[in-house]
Amino acid sequence: MSRLKFLTAFFCLSNVSLKVGLALSYATPIISLLSDLLSTFTETEKEMVSVERINEYMDAESEENKAVSRQADLQWPSTGLIEFFNVSLSYGPALPPALKNLSIKLPGGWQVGIAGRTGAGKSSILNVLFRLTEPTAGCIKIDGVDISKVSLYELRSKLAVVPQTPFLFEGTVRENIDIHGDVTDHRIWEILDKCHLKDTILSLGGLDANIREGGESLSLGQRQLLCLSRAFARATKVLCLDECTANIDPHTSWILQRAIASECKGKTVMVIAHRVQSIMNLDHVLILENGELAEEGNPRVLLQNQFSKFSSLVHASGE
Repeated sequence: MSRLKFLTAFFCLSNVSLKVGLALSYATPIISLLSDLLSTFTETEKEMVSVERINEYMDAESEENKAVSRQADLQWPSTGLIEFFNVSLSYGPALPPALKNLSIKLPGGWQVGIAGRTGAGKSSILNVLFRLTEPTAGCIKIDGVDISKVSLYELRSKLAVVPQTPFLFEGTVRENIDIHGDVTDHRIWEILDKCHLKDTILSLGGLDANIREGGESLSLGQRQLLCLSRAFARATKVLCLDECTANIDPHTSWILQRAIASECKGKTVMVIAHRVQSIMNLDHVLILENGELAEEGNPRVLLQNQFSKFSSLVHASGE
């Protein structure tokens, strides 16, 4: 009798195990199909976001329609004097203002650092200066000319900028530095030498060497120095550096600062600072807080005052 019970229990357990194994064997391809379905859904969602962005760009007003007919003098700007008069900026009706009644004066030929914590409004200054976003109030003048009265092409052709993320075209070294084709090879080599890129470019094959899209054949620091060379080649009176030392090593940062010091004498230079150390030797610094000018002065003088906001930024950065 006990044997019969044992055999019955054994067969029941075997039957259950068989059913469980069969269920698992059927479930395995279903799990794989669900995983593929989820991947396909995610990819479709990403593609739809791309379509949404394209539609947004297609509906955006063309910048050419915003340009005004008045043209600046051919020699403008001659000194590089930049003045902000009660400039306010908001990126949306429901968003807090990025700049609040900002009034600053940057004399021509000065090298000025702009510092502040994240969200203080540093990059917004460049946005309104290049008219990437129009200010909601106030005006900006360069050498006494209201930039809202100058066409966008004319304005931006008179300014040079080195962005935080270096941008290079697919093409030759010459094409990446001299976009308009009006700079001599001698001048290009001179600029590359000041930016410590001459040997690197020679090793690549000279000015006709091909640069891959995004500058994959160069290090991050070399890409940034090549963007600086492009800005130097334009020979504008105003140069803007948008945290261009944020992602490069200290040695490359030192090379960049030395090149600016030697090449930009007599030019107005605006440096949006990520590393406070990079603006320590400039003529003037502006400290922003919540879109307002909180402090300004000579960086070395401000650093001696332990109660100054600039001194607090330096100590907080640990530099």
